[in-house]
Amino acid sequence: MPAKLVVAAAIVVLAVGYFLGLWSDLGGWLNDLANFLAASTLVPNWLLGLFAICAIIVAGLLGAGLRPTRKSADPDKDDPTE
Repeated sequence: MPAKLVVAAAIVVLAVGYFLGLWSDLGGWLNDLANFLAASTLVPNWLLGLFAICAIIVAGLLGAGLRPTRKSADPDKDDPTE
């Protein structure tokens, strides 16, 4: 029952926003955000993208390195090691 209430409230909020003209404001804000993100910088955007990819890879490696080790079975025994 609460899910239906949430959906109904979302529909009412969207309808009220439409009739009050908030969609044009939202579009303007999104347009400003897109212009800000697409603005030229002193560093070429392709280089920033390359740095971002490297940062994601390094963060993944650090995250994998910080993960605790798993308990594995001893090859000589069927019991897991502790």
